[in-house]
Amino acid sequence: MQVNSLERSLQIGLVVSLLALMLIFWWTGALASQLLTNSFVFSRLQSEANIVVAAIEFPELDIDAPKVGEGRLSPAYDMPSSGKYFIVQFQPKGESVSRSAWDQALEIPVLAPGQQRKESLDGKAGEPLLMWLGGFSKQGHEFTVAVAEDVSPIQKRLNIFQWYFAAVSLLLLLALLIVQHLIVKSSVRKLEAIRSDMNRLEHGRAVSLSEDVPSEVLPLVHEFNRLLLRFDQRLRQSRNAVGNLAHALKGPLNLLLRNSETENLSEEERRVSVEQNAERIRTLIESELKRARLAGRGTAGQLFDLDAELPSLCGLLEQEYSHKTFDVRWSLGPGVSLAYDRQDMLELIGNLLDNAVKWCNAVVLINVRQADGVLLEVEDDGPGCSPDEYSRLVERGVRLDESVSGHGLGLSIVKDIVDTYNGTLTFGRSSRLDGMRVSVFLPDEA
Repeated sequence: MQVNSLERSLQIGLVVSLLALMLIFWWTGALASQLLTNSFVFSRLQSEANIVVAAIEFPELDIDAPKVGEGRLSPAYDMPSSGKYFIVQFQPKGESVSRSAWDQALEIPVLAPGQQRKESLDGKAGEPLLMWLGGFSKQGHEFTVAVAEDVSPIQKRLNIFQWYFAAVSLLLLLALLIVQHLIVKSSVRKLEAIRSDMNRLEHGRAVSLSEDVPSEVLPLVHEFNRLLLRFDQRLRQSRNAVGNLAHALKGPLNLLLRNSETENLSEEERRVSVEQNAERIRTLIESELKRARLAGRGTAGQLFDLDAELPSLCGLLEQEYSHKTFDVRWSLGPGVSLAYDRQDMLELIGNLLDNAVKWCNAVVLINVRQADGVLLEVEDDGPGCSPDEYSRLVERGVRLDESVSGHGLGLSIVKDIVDTYNGTLTFGRSSRLDGMRVSVFLPDEA
């Protein structure tokens, strides 16, 4: 298993979390049982103290000391080292101690009536004692009562309970670790469907990844499928471009072959035909190279930056059409962003600008604005064309004026890209420059 394995990271994280939680659970259970036990013993000691108070008898003469009627108390107070003791400290002096406490050196503080205190201490033999102390007043006399109990038998039972509790906690931890391991295995196994789909995709048995995956990885699958679709669209565009070029080259190549096989042509006629068709082929190749330069370089998925790319495109066009003088102006609306593939946008805008510069007299305008999507308009001050010719502009290889160089593929490429993004391409006459206006609308969902 790799070091950066998601499954291993989950397993380690969950194991550490379970260990920490179970340790806290065990410590909390042990502490709660100890506190509940002490609370129960102190409550019983308080009840015993009230019985001792009720058994105290005060003589009629002050010269006699008060005493505790031990016959009314538990016999354990009469047995030495029985584990149950009481001490009554009278004020200003005098003390009554149970026979069981004669061998215990228990010293108690003086408490005012109503005061209470709880203490834990060790007995003479080191046994753990819990002592409850309270201040009382009876028949005008104030005194302090302390009742103590040896809790070592209870502590032994409590220790046994805590060991059992620890064993149960350990078994529970093991069970949780096994369940957690199975759950993580089952969850990670769902990702195997993606690997299987990618294998089927590699061997041509699928066109996209299944979206029946956990919601955490569904956005990744969506993006991957979107990228697959973009690559498929790019492949279709490349095939169309190759087909367009082949279609354009087919004519002059056929003429070259036909003229080479025709015997009734003179050498001069054959030479002129070869030069004309060779020049046409050269023009087609130059146009294709120009298109490649306009498309530029970029990786798939890289977005188009209008402010950065438009000056570069205009500079390339100035080099391509250095024989004529023209001015390309652009305006960008507020908040406009062409969040589409860079290469697609370079081809689209590059071909639109190339067509506009080719036909313009002096000025080309570009306007980009938001309109529930992106609306891009390219206008020129050239001759334009009639409405009847608009529908023919996007046909492959159509050139409405044979006197201008080119092979009539630019707008058909634009139409392919616009269709890829479910956009619309329209033609009209520019109201500002009285030439051609080409409008491209790309929806935001593209």
